Amino acid sequence: MLKKNLKALIVINILLWGVFCAIPAMAETVKATETEVSLVDGIAVDKQGNIYIAMRDNNIISRVDTQGNMTRFAGSGEAGYSGDGGKATEAKLKMPAGLTFDKKGNLYIADRENHRVRKVDTRGTITTVAGNGTAGFGGDGGKASEAMLKHPSGVVVDDKGNIYISDRSNERVRVVNSRGVISTYAGNGIDGAKGDSGPATKGQLSKPFGLALDKQGNLYIADRKSNRVRMVTAQGILHTVAGDGGFFFSGDNGPAYRASVAGPTGVAVGKDGTLYIADRNNNRIRAVDTQGMIRTVAGTGRQDYNGDSEVARDTNLHLPFGLALDPDGNLLVIDRSHYRIRKVDPRRGSVKTVAGNGKKMFAGDGGPATGATLSFPQGLIVDKNDNLLISDKGHNRIRQISPDGIINTIVGNGIRGNIGDDLPAMEASIYGAAILKMNKQGELYIVSPSGFTSLIRKIDSSNTMRRVLGTSDENYLEAIAKSKYKGRVQTGELAIITNFSDIAFDHKGNMFISDRLNHQVRKVSASGEITTIAGTGESAHYGDGGPASEAAFRDPSALATDKEGNLYIADGANNMIRKIDTKGIVTTIAGNGKHENTGDGGPALEAGIRNMDYLAMSPSGELHIVGINSYMVRKITKDGRIVRVAGTGYQGYFGDGGPATKAMFKSPASIAFDSKGNLYISDMGNNTIRKVDNKGIISTYAGSGTFGWAQDGETVEIYLQYFP
Repeated sequence: MLKKNLKALIVINILLWGVFCAIPAMAETVKATETEVSLVDGIAVDKQGNIYIAMRDNNIISRVDTQGNMTRFAGSGEAGYSGDGGKATEAKLKMPAGLTFDKKGNLYIADRENHRVRKVDTRGTITTVAGNGTAGFGGDGGKASEAMLKHPSGVVVDDKGNIYISDRSNERVRVVNSRGVISTYAGNGIDGAKGDSGPATKGQLSKPFGLALDKQGNLYIADRKSNRVRMVTAQGILHTVAGDGGFFFSGDNGPAYRASVAGPTGVAVGKDGTLYIADRNNNRIRAVDTQGMIRTVAGTGRQDYNGDSEVARDTNLHLPFGLALDPDGNLLVIDRSHYRIRKVDPRRGSVKTVAGNGKKMFAGDGGPATGATLSFPQGLIVDKNDNLLISDKGHNRIRQISPDGIINTIVGNGIRGNIGDDLPAMEASIYGAAILKMNKQGELYIVSPSGFTSLIRKIDSSNTMRRVLGTSDENYLEAIAKSKYKGRVQTGELAIITNFSDIAFDHKGNMFISDRLNHQVRKVSASGEITTIAGTGESAHYGDGGPASEAAFRDPSALATDKEGNLYIADGANNMIRKIDTKGIVTTIAGNGKHENTGDGGPALEAGIRNMDYLAMSPSGELHIVGINSYMVRKITKDGRIVRVAGTGYQGYFGDGGPATKAMFKSPASIAFDSKGNLYISDMGNNTIRKVDNKGIISTYAGSGTFGWAQDGETVEIYLQYFP
């Protein structure tokens, strides 16, 4: 029996510090559960039970009253810094994060990208209580308003009026006393997890986020990057109360300090002393009782949205971010990537949604495509009627642009997840839809190569969502076993090491699948038989001129076919394009093996190719290549030359109305052609679709470009996850 041989999964969390577009602020009262709540970073509850949420994208604080109505409480909706001394609703905030109340009813806001902490008093007036707006560390012993903070993310106030601030990028917790003087309360500024049982100011913290206090004055810190929850006693001694540092899930019903929590970001303490933890990357809420034992109180670990439930532990959460407790002891949870606020009743064990409709900023259906909002548009395909289909990935939809330029949703209910098989396409949920392809019958195939849960689904002729293949598919795994391991395996044995990268169809109805992690290409015949047609499973480069099944590939990714049935493969880590002809013989047709973009105008075999994320064949039979980090589209001409057709190789947004070769893109991810030979490019980082006409002139075809993307210089945190 084959043993699982993959023990690590790189989990990438991109923290978007850049300024998103200013979203029009809420102008009137709306029903909270019918409203979009996108990327909430902070939550608090007042004495009356009203809920306050920090909406990062909108740069506002919203209030949900006890009747479920939402209004704007602070922030004008425009990103910036202004308004001190005036109405909070007219002030500018910039990516607000943690929230808390003091005993007088004043609300405190960690105004993260302004590097300040703001206060909204009971009259609705806003002021700054800490931070001078300069990102850095300094000012201890002086006025808090003159000190430097760097990305303050959490805040809590004790009964004496001391304000505790998680000064995240300074790896510290700072405190502002009742006289307005700031000092360091925990952390020595070194990123780490050392210092337990010693003075908190000499210990190490690692990206501290949420904060909470108990009745005894102990401060709890969600120390995200160290995968721990730390506690500073009232005497100033640092301890770890939960988490052993491992980035995985383990330890329920045992001592919390021996358990594993993954990227905790929120903490709250109940009246009975129970510590609640937003175990973010485990998609769970954990609780630590007063005896130090840990258990799960909400979340299954799965991320697909499955609705509210009478049993919280049966409810899926996705990256729960922050926590707060209401006066009745209910736990409010930021279910961040489900775009909802959920309420967990610890006594009944039930979960209900109190804010958010599960949808992310979305607009434009029924109108001109150029005015629509797109969010990370990636996959493209053109159907037989010249409709352009777009995988609007961030909106969890497939949208269609008709030849007259009108956009509409045709697949997906906007809810993040991959559920709804055998339902009408508009009722199913989709997630991670990166690639779109069509077979000869005109059925739309959706490839979601999202890490280790790869799926291939299709919309059939009855407009119903069907699952085609998943990583636990028994036939698929058996095909791997026969070709690579010369034997049978149990279903699921290879699930964690199988990943679909792309698919393609030939004129006979065969489907080809690039199995990147196994360095092979599979074929699913029209009758459903799965075989391996290329790759020995070895990560290498050899075999040109012989049978493709005896050749070696290294991370094969994008696929395309031509009218004759030849298959083209982006041999990713070999930086080459390989071709398998109709007799099964493999050759290299482009790339010298170097990871660089060189050789334009010359022989394709002598050119360097950097990134081959998508391949497409033009109507005239020329293979086109696009690379997300190459910022260009190139083609291989029929006489074997390589030519740049769009992009300069530098990222940006530029060039509409001029030659495509002088235009700039940001993360171009996919390309498609219509029947007239017009080229469409998913300019993913600019949230637009660009069009290059037959004369080589570029224009924006869809998308207003008003949804955000991480900018240069922003933080990308990479964690290594170990499976026990």
